[in-house]
Amino acid sequence: MYPKRNNLNQSKFAKSLGISQGNLSEIEMGNNNPSAETLISIRTQYNVNLNWLLTGVDLNDGNTYEDSYGKKLIEVFL
Repeated sequence: MYPKRNNLNQSKFAKSLGISQGNLSEIEMGNNNPSAETLISIRTQYNVNLNWLLTGVDLNDGNTYEDSYGKKLIEVFL
């Protein structure tokens, strides 16, 4: 899950998101779900499509867009 192209290990990635390495490990193993704040942090810091984070479905061209669906999700959780 953590961005290897940014040369981040699990510890550095967790720190960049403001969560503990243990919490990130639990998320990766499927034992815990990421909070809305964590998802928004991943989207913002790493330019990841929020829809893909939530559903696993991304746009065909791979670009991240500020679409109304993503915007509504952010508004709900903030």
